[in-house]
Amino acid sequence: MFEFPEWLQTYQIEDEVFADAYEATSPSRRAWLKKTIAQVYSVNSPETPQKTWNVNTWNGGFETEVATAPLEWTVLLLDARSVSPVRILAALVPALTAGVKQVLVAFCGEGEISKPVLAGFELAGQEDVVQLPMDKIEEFLGFLLNGGAYGAVLDLRGDPDFVLNGPCVRYWRVPEISSISVCKNEDFPDMDVLAFVHPDVEFVEVDEDSLDEGEADAAVVPAELVGEALMTFNIVLAHGQEGCWLWNGFNSSFFKRECVALAVAE
Repeated sequence: MFEFPEWLQTYQIEDEVFADAYEATSPSRRAWLKKTIAQVYSVNSPETPQKTWNVNTWNGGFETEVATAPLEWTVLLLDARSVSPVRILAALVPALTAGVKQVLVAFCGEGEISKPVLAGFELAGQEDVVQLPMDKIEEFLGFLLNGGAYGAVLDLRGDPDFVLNGPCVRYWRVPEISSISVCKNEDFPDMDVLAFVHPDVEFVEVDEDSLDEGEADAAVVPAELVGEALMTFNIVLAHGQEGCWLWNGFNSSFFKRECVALAVAE
């Protein structure tokens, strides 16, 4: 069974830090983080079996047998510019729903993990969070690359300085979100909530007529404009969902290893 190195415990974020971050995040804002967690869980169907073995018989007298199982480990890399709690949770939760047993968050280099991000980890039950100096990051990544266990690295750093390649390692670099188009009406969206969940993003106000002219990375629009917005943006949040997030094209299947066999049909 795969296990992370014991020396990582030296760099573990203390429980008191988690508790302080939780208390520093207001109940209403914690509710938005919990909503993101719950919705991403639902989209990634946690009720499905962790392991499957399917046998298909095809015309021509042959069979395929396909076995799937969760990867053995997942590591999320953060740095001081990783400050959006919902975008980080939307990457973490699919690994949890896939059934990955060993999930670790590693904060790289100088600075501190923001309190909203820590509060999100607390709400998601992600307790294994470490803060590592760069020399230890290199040692740790070398352990993962050379260990022979199948796993995934989710690179959520704002300043990535390397890309990982290894026969047993999957690597996902978070798409950059630097601006979001916002189409307002009288009551929505809640701009304070948007600023809380995306403190690193520029918000560009648009209207129905200028919606398709935007070059932003996502959009927040009234429900009646969702279809139109999807013609321009890969990620669209309807009013009432502005404090949540979901990554397009990224789900729990990324954390499943698939093996296939070709056999003669009986």
